[in-house]
Amino acid sequence: MGLFGKSRFLDPDVEDWMLEAWAWLMTNLGGMARLSQAPLVAATRDYFPPTETEGHARALYVLERVKLLMGLPQRPCELQPFDRLEAHQRVGLYAVLERRGSANGTFRIEDGRVIISYAAELADQPRQLVATLAHELGHYQIATVRKPLPGGARLHELLTDLSVAYNGFGLFGANAAFRFEQHQDTFGQGWSAQRNGYFSEPSWAFAIALFTALSGEEVPRGQLKASVATLTRRASRYLQRNPALIEPLRAIR
Repeated sequence: MGLFGKSRFLDPDVEDWMLEAWAWLMTNLGGMARLSQAPLVAATRDYFPPTETEGHARALYVLERVKLLMGLPQRPCELQPFDRLEAHQRVGLYAVLERRGSANGTFRIEDGRVIISYAAELADQPRQLVATLAHELGHYQIATVRKPLPGGARLHELLTDLSVAYNGFGLFGANAAFRFEQHQDTFGQGWSAQRNGYFSEPSWAFAIALFTALSGEEVPRGQLKASVATLTRRASRYLQRNPALIEPLRAIR
């Protein structure tokens, strides 16, 4: 703890692991040569041109765009939708916590076939769909690396979330991480909350700040929800004040 507050942006153990894991991703997935050319992907037509597709055809379109932007256009994989029931748990009189029966997506390899699945309703929620597919494709990338994972297998999902930011999709991952919405139900007006992914908002902010510091990209105005945008600016200032944290990363080619 510093004299006037904490001296680290994140808890030291979390921050140290994120820096170690980011170095692992750079070492095994392209280093500065890749990051210097990687875009910070935003929800704009520059990255996702308009399409008239709907349903599963739209999901296939989004998959191909995400693969292209991640540098994986030739990686074969199948995409399968699945249906799931939503459950709503009421908390008090006015709030509802959404609990879903399954994750937004899955990744698996069966008989040599790479299969990514996604919750079918995400075809109508393109930002959530992009975040989900970027995460599952991150599993695909990591599965090709035959080296021990930083922190071991128990941190595999956290590493995959970090890979979303490393691949330039941190804006989507951060925005999808937590949703708090007003709605009408049979009880009247209420609010619902849904958590997606494994990172906290400060962790997403730190990951985005790492990406922008190393790639030279800037976060476009209005592309991050306000809470994460504020945290990301703080994380960026923190990295600027502590250049020794990222200098070893700059040396990874």
